[in-house]
Amino acid sequence: MKSETAAATGNEESLKRSVEHVKEAAETLLRTTVDETGEEWSKARHALGGKARALRSSLSEHAHDFAKDAREMGGEGQRLVRQHPWTSIGIGAALGLVAGLLVRRR
Repeated sequence: MKSETAAATGNEESLKRSVEHVKEAAETLLRTTVDETGEEWSKARHALGGKARALRSSLSEHAHDFAKDAREMGGEGQRLVRQHPWTSIGIGAALGLVAGLLVRRR
């Protein structure tokens, strides 16, 4: 479980860095458009496009990793329910009771 949390934290940090790179490229593009046009504009625009494509690819990869992890966790949950059916029924009933009490209070 700790390794899953560590992996998720690593993915989150990677995603934050990617977004920060795109932000920096966008700021550079903005500064360039204010200061100059022409060749500098083209370079900055190209750099921003490359960073945006890299970010899109990274997000897609993270989404696939997340979906894979969710499927694995779902499979693990199914395995546990099959191994301990009465415990699962008891937990479900307790959660239903608590949810009903909370809804009734409002």
